[in-house]
Amino acid sequence: MASDLLRNTKYAMRSLGRAPAFSFFAILTLALGIGATTTVFTVVNTILLHPLPASDPSHLVSLYTTDAKGQKQSGSLLPTAYLNLKDYQSRNTALSSAGGFSPPLVLTLTENSGSERLFGQLVTSGYFESLGLEPFKGRFFLPGEISTPGSAPVAVLSYNAWKIRFHQDANIIGRIVVINEITFTAIGVAPEGFLGVSAIFGPDVWLPATMAAQVLPLPMQDILRDREKPFFQVVGRLKTGIDRSQAQANLQTIASSLQQEFPDANAGRTISVQPITTALFSSTGGEAGAKFVSAVLLAIVGLVLIIACSNVANLLMARAVRRQQEIAVRLAIGASRARLFRQLITESFVLAIFGGAVGIWVGYEGCRFLWSFRPPDVARNLADPKLDSTVFVFAFLLSIVTAFIFGVIPSLRASKTDLVNNLKEGSHLAAPSASSARLQKALLSGQVALSLVSLVAASLFFRAVQHAYTIDPGFDENHLAVFMMNPEQVGYDAVQLQAFHRDVKDRVSGLPGVAAASWASNMPFWSSASRGVSIEGQEQKRKSEMLNTVTNTVDVDYFKVMHIPLLDGRDFTDGDRDGSLPVVVINEDLARRYWPGGDAIGKRLRLVGDSVTRQVIGVVKNSNYTTLGEAPQPCIYLPLRQNPGATATLYVRAARDPESVLGEVQREVKALAPKVEISDIRTGARFMDQILWSARIVVSMLGVFGLLALILASVGLYGLLAYLVRGRQREIGVRMALGASRPAILLLVMRQGMVLVCSGVGIGLALSLLISRALAKMLFGLNPADPLSLAGASSALILVAALACYLPALAASRMDPMGALRKG
Repeated sequence: MASDLLRNTKYAMRSLGRAPAFSFFAILTLALGIGATTTVFTVVNTILLHPLPASDPSHLVSLYTTDAKGQKQSGSLLPTAYLNLKDYQSRNTALSSAGGFSPPLVLTLTENSGSERLFGQLVTSGYFESLGLEPFKGRFFLPGEISTPGSAPVAVLSYNAWKIRFHQDANIIGRIVVINEITFTAIGVAPEGFLGVSAIFGPDVWLPATMAAQVLPLPMQDILRDREKPFFQVVGRLKTGIDRSQAQANLQTIASSLQQEFPDANAGRTISVQPITTALFSSTGGEAGAKFVSAVLLAIVGLVLIIACSNVANLLMARAVRRQQEIAVRLAIGASRARLFRQLITESFVLAIFGGAVGIWVGYEGCRFLWSFRPPDVARNLADPKLDSTVFVFAFLLSIVTAFIFGVIPSLRASKTDLVNNLKEGSHLAAPSASSARLQKALLSGQVALSLVSLVAASLFFRAVQHAYTIDPGFDENHLAVFMMNPEQVGYDAVQLQAFHRDVKDRVSGLPGVAAASWASNMPFWSSASRGVSIEGQEQKRKSEMLNTVTNTVDVDYFKVMHIPLLDGRDFTDGDRDGSLPVVVINEDLARRYWPGGDAIGKRLRLVGDSVTRQVIGVVKNSNYTTLGEAPQPCIYLPLRQNPGATATLYVRAARDPESVLGEVQREVKALAPKVEISDIRTGARFMDQILWSARIVVSMLGVFGLLALILASVGLYGLLAYLVRGRQREIGVRMALGASRPAILLLVMRQGMVLVCSGVGIGLALSLLISRALAKMLFGLNPADPLSLAGASSALILVAALACYLPALAASRMDPMGALRKG
């Protein structure tokens, strides 16, 4: 068997070497199909299959605070308060370890060369232990460093931060790093590929949770003492033999005890034990969304691969027709049909192996090209493609499968050649049998149909992203610029912050080209409903029944800068300052929920963790706070001048292009406060681009795959028609000898090709309408049967296909009839 396989392989190599054009085109076609599929699989492998380089990830779970009654509302899975987490850690019997981690924090790294932004996370005891990680360099936090508040200014760097930001410093352990004006000592480097408990985005540095008071804004500096401030997400490791339901029962018992012991903070609250994937994909719309997008991409790229296989199958059948006399001679001298089949299928496998090898390279370059679109300012915080053994095994198996797909039928047909008739044909050009011709035409129509499905999908997503830019986010992103800075990270206290905010606003507002300026604690699309609110006169029986709301601390003129309409009442004024009546402005969703009669003005409410009851003075239009096109969610705006210690971001409304005022604003801030670093600057258009970044990447990939499918189908159409024309030389010569004009011959061949194209387009449109319905939830409200997308994709395909038909038809019309008759 082995010797036979080796002999067949050697013969296949020689045979393919004698047909370099055929071999090159077949390998290139397969490489493009396999490479495109490998690119998408590498993304899936990175994000879905291996998102967390932890030890035995199947035993990991994520823990969330939630309503004991299981209310379904935005933000129903909440973080956990630090003191509650410590109780869960010490009292549970289901977890071998558990640890908390904060949301990503914007920090300031200061060195001699200046200051720059870092992303960091606070982590509690048990975090690295639960994940079962080993540091790349140094060590993780010791128990003593992560138990006493403010006692251990130590830091663990991410692998990418060490590699890129610190230039792979071999002496990084023990190096001093100044973060938020606090001197930290680097004690370790996390393993390569570790982004924290996230599939997409990871911090540059992990700090002990005990340093919260040193690095967090003033309102959050007491999170280690206040049970009413849920801040940490939790990861836990199940003990051997314990499943998630058992852990749920054990932890719910502890939650019930905490309700009784601390009713003000925990009444009606319980714990929810979720799969670790809930935490991994919490910032990307959930695991289901990631799986759906991956499935769509794999399906579309699968169509490209099928088109590639169909092309190569057609090439092999065409080649088999030309080799009929050779095969007949081999049968005549004693070769069995089974022996010939093994020989021919071996050629298919050789083509597939070479195509797979080149395809891996195409896939690698495709990943590099795709990853080059990452926003440069956060590139080191995003996942890197994992081109590992899983990808190589996938590419190898894919090559074997494609060999069967495109090789079996041509090999079977070739091995069943008619011995007597093909020996009689002598030097005459062999023509394909009727059944082979029908199969080739069916394959070609299928290619056209699948190509149209790919083009329609790409066109729908392109139109959907275009449509997304027209969605009203509730504020005007045009002429808007946002400047992120953290003066409290360079030592500003509440009084200094208040003066800084006032002076910067006054100076920037007076700049030429600036229409208005203001401050706000939240950035567009970076908020979530995570803070409870109690309405005076409508108090809930339990705090667990409180509605969770978005909160945003804003300065005077914020609504003017954002062009958010005031629907009722008044805006904040200079008189709404510390010592005056505590007030709030609410959005129309919150007003509709509690005061559907429109009488919200003058009503009073209180936020969880806030001892002050505040009066509603205004109602504004709803905005999008978390993502574009979201369902309405409640929001409460607090006046900055009554909360002077809050972190704030500068919003500037330009009279024209916001790019024209960026430099002037930076100079004014620098002149006023030289030590304050502007960590990031974004225009409103850039915010829209970033919220739609993943959608635009999907569109780009689908566009490439659709174009690739179109090219492969068109080349296949050209190749088949050129081959059929060659097989019909005698017929064409006879027709011309009997008086057929060259235009008539041109029309004859064009008609033959366009009939196949039109049948494929009809099938493709029917398939596209079915598939587009499944994509509806990803189209930002665009009609799945969008006429422009369907018509545009169909027209592009028909035009390109017509060109592919025209070239062999033109060659046929210019044929010399006498020469054709002699060759026939």
